[in-house]
Amino acid sequence: MTNYLRSSKFGHVECVEEPCCAKCDEKTKPACDTGCKSSPAVEHVVLFNMPFLQGDQEAKVLRCLYDLQFRFECVDALVVGRVLNKVENVTHCLFMRFPTLETLKNFYKSDALSKVLCSMAPHLHGEIVVDYVSSTGPLDTECKDPVCMSLTLLRRKRDVPPGEMDCSLFSLKTLADGYCFVSDFSFGSSLYICGDKHYTNAFASFTKSLCDLDKLLEDLQYTKLLHLKVLPLSCSTIHVNVLAFKPIKSCL
Repeated sequence: MTNYLRSSKFGHVECVEEPCCAKCDEKTKPACDTGCKSSPAVEHVVLFNMPFLQGDQEAKVLRCLYDLQFRFECVDALVVGRVLNKVENVTHCLFMRFPTLETLKNFYKSDALSKVLCSMAPHLHGEIVVDYVSSTGPLDTECKDPVCMSLTLLRRKRDVPPGEMDCSLFSLKTLADGYCFVSDFSFGSSLYICGDKHYTNAFASFTKSLCDLDKLLEDLQYTKLLHLKVLPLSCSTIHVNVLAFKPIKSCL
């Protein structure tokens, strides 16, 4: 099984950040049709510490990670980018969605991942890896439109039953799913497949712009539920906001 620490060359590529799109109104989402029902998925999250990665080198590394979705089959979604908020020892984030646990395990053993990790090794000063299963909706990250993500890792307090944390996160998902500006929301308990064993739970929300992400994080109901029902159950928390890297040139 490949660990997140290893070098090869990739071509130069620039990234582009799309401006915030116009805010949608406050109405809730229309009911989903049969083509967008929730389905189980395995989420793979990595927080990297690459503090000296900048400019062309950063673009190359992000492009390598971005291209994983084209070099490995069965990747349903991928978001990678620099962390926008200041977090100690965390500079970049990778989120990948797989249809099954087996496909994730195959990814860990793949040559594609090994090659990317080799190229990252000179820049990597640490990482946190969390995998979890979640009920999810459709999330299109291959389109040219920007994708923004807010990700939180939690360590459940010892006296908190797993079911209580799951129930609180489900309530948060139910609320977020009702907003038209939220593309998707996932949460789950860590599978402890590889890497960090500290964090027990994770949840992530996705929007199409930083404006919409701010709207969610500043929403009174969402903030109240998060701070009164979810965060008190955790003794250690990491929160990151990410604007997805998008190469100017096509990856195909």
